Amino acid sequence: MFEVILDTWSRGGIVLVPIFLAGFWGFFLVFRTYVRVGRNVSRTDLIPAFEDLGRKLEAGDETGARRIAATFPGVVGEGVQIYLAHRALPEASLRRLLEEKLAYRLFMMEKHIPLIKSLAAAAPLLGLLGTVSGLIHTFRAMTDYGSGNAQLLSRGISEALIAAQTGLLVAIILILFGQRLEGRITWLKDQTEYGVSLLLNLKTRR
Repeated sequence: MFEVILDTWSRGGIVLVPIFLAGFWGFFLVFRTYVRVGRNVSRTDLIPAFEDLGRKLEAGDETGARRIAATFPGVVGEGVQIYLAHRALPEASLRRLLEEKLAYRLFMMEKHIPLIKSLAAAAPLLGLLGTVSGLIHTFRAMTDYGSGNAQLLSRGISEALIAAQTGLLVAIILILFGQRLEGRITWLKDQTEYGVSLLLNLKTRR
């Protein structure tokens, strides 16, 4: 496996360096964002859990409410924990506290998404640059040695194809991960807004 990677590196030309750097940085940002999004990122609906939490609070079941609160993922769980810890505050003060704390967390989750998209867009362009570079080397070899030197011609063609292939591969993976993370962040924001509104309305009714 290592020999295949080394052979690909040697045939792809110098353009593979920025492609790999863009890919490494993009994957690092994807991993970092995934960690910030939090556990249970694959869950699809938290509304029933919020409604169950509301019923526990209305019934005065503190232990049951905290048990449900512990199941919420990431920023949603943090919002619920803040509510439970400070629900004795006036409704307006509690709302401002939740908005302040959750706005920062949501910003931290989504701040790398534009850069991930930019790196995904840059990777195929760098691959295209490698393609042009490989073709230039091919034509230069044909000019200097004619079309009879198959080894030199294949080297330029390999550089062009490998650079294009690597750039597209990095771009596709980053786009898929980036779109998935962006969708989950949007989902978390929507679930958080619904849950916070439900809990604050519950406090108003009480």
